[in-house]
Amino acid sequence: MPLSVNTLAYANDTSRSPDSFRYLGPANTFSVKDWLDVWRKAPIATADSAGKARSMGKLTRTMTDGTDPVGDGILKLESSIPADAARSEQEAMIDDFATWLLTAEAKDVLLDHEIVQS
Repeated sequence: MPLSVNTLAYANDTSRSPDSFRYLGPANTFSVKDWLDVWRKAPIATADSAGKARSMGKLTRTMTDGTDPVGDGILKLESSIPADAARSEQEAMIDDFATWLLTAEAKDVLLDHEIVQS
């Protein structure tokens, strides 16, 4: 099934295993990377807990200086969440992080490599 990210359509590409998949973006060519990898690892229960569910999303794009390629940009989000945590708490954590990504402070860290302490 294709995946929509913002206004971009990512097409199905490769299932590397039952626990990972790659979607190709509209700019992807032989020499230009534009893809989204997703990955999961099932929780391993212990005597003390139900384990942690681990997931990852990784966006890779060939970046330019405006015209010429200069290298690959990678944004990766990894999660490790207790498998028996309430769904509402998991969703709230994701929503809070997504909201933070849209802030000026997040851009200070991710674009300008600055950690601003208030």
